[in-house]
Amino acid sequence: MRFTVKFTTSAGEILVRDYEGGDAEEVKARIMAEGNFPMDVRRTLGAFRSQKALKAETLILFNQELLALLKAGIPLLQSLELLVGHGKDPLLRSSLERVVELLKEGMSFSEAMEQVGTFPAVYRANVVAGERSGTLHEVIARWLAFQSFAQNSRRRIMEALFYPSFLVGVLIIALAVIFNVVLPKFAEIYQGSGIEMPQATQVLLDLGEFVRRTIYLQAGLLVVLVFFLRWMFTTDAGKQVWERILLSLPKLGVLYRMYHSSVFTRTLGVLLSGGMPALQALEVIQRTTPSERMKKRLRNVTELVRAGSSLHTALEQSQLLDPLAVEMTRVGEQSSALPEMLNHVSDFFDQEVEKATTAVTALIGPVLILFMGVTVLGLLLAVYIPLFNAGSTVR
Repeated sequence: MRFTVKFTTSAGEILVRDYEGGDAEEVKARIMAEGNFPMDVRRTLGAFRSQKALKAETLILFNQELLALLKAGIPLLQSLELLVGHGKDPLLRSSLERVVELLKEGMSFSEAMEQVGTFPAVYRANVVAGERSGTLHEVIARWLAFQSFAQNSRRRIMEALFYPSFLVGVLIIALAVIFNVVLPKFAEIYQGSGIEMPQATQVLLDLGEFVRRTIYLQAGLLVVLVFFLRWMFTTDAGKQVWERILLSLPKLGVLYRMYHSSVFTRTLGVLLSGGMPALQALEVIQRTTPSERMKKRLRNVTELVRAGSSLHTALEQSQLLDPLAVEMTRVGEQSSALPEMLNHVSDFFDQEVEKATTAVTALIGPVLILFMGVTVLGLLLAVYIPLFNAGSTVR
């Protein structure tokens, strides 16, 4: 079982980490054996359960309004009270109501959001950095710029993949109609007609008959496939399998690694720009990254940095990022301009990923159209050639 633990270190730091263990007491004993003091141990939600969280669009709109109020000189508590009844999202309204109550009890904004639990960890980390540096509105502005770019990139990728996905769906529907409607009709015509059928036509009719006789088996396999895909995309073990498959692909593996390097460098740059220490920023990214591979290797990076290693040395030893990102991290550390260098390299990775995605999706469309045309033409020829031969024989 996995547990999320909040604990204090001997140096006085408050950290949050995920641990594997048989029960909560075992995890507590492990934390104390490491010289730390556990404050809160919670069972992590299972693979098929999820905690409610605010949608990205809702959170962006809320922060745009909050930023405008803060820039106008309105105090944080009063700004939140003004925004409580303004949003249309019921989860946001209930979350803000609870945050306002906790603020009135003396909690900080970041502590109140952590207590509510519906705000993303990366956003909370930015708020912590803003509170510590006294530049909350500047940190929120940087977070909004980051989210705006991420949303635009995600939208462009989804738009690029829409047409190929549509073609695949059309092909599946066309094949289903051919095998379940067209072929049975022609099989009835050919039976007992004495028409000599070519080998390709006979194979096609046999395949159509097999498809119809195994319809329940196909339905069962489809259900198994759905559960397998859900396991692959919702469990830690499944995500690791999926990542290994992606990374093993020649071109796609490089693109996938570049994408995660971009997300890591941009998120780290935003957190460092807000005044958060590098070690705490690594802890935040390690907890929030969706990549199990990155999560596991970031633990090693965090331990190396805590032991006194430089960030670029720890990243190089872990082989976590693209070599260019490691080199730019080294330059940033040496020039005391690490956030700027991280933002530059993330911009470069984003451009490369966007160009590669555009090129691949532009190629997928014509290839799928050609494949669909050849497939349908082959099926139609296999079905109609016996009729053409029969007509020639009659003449």
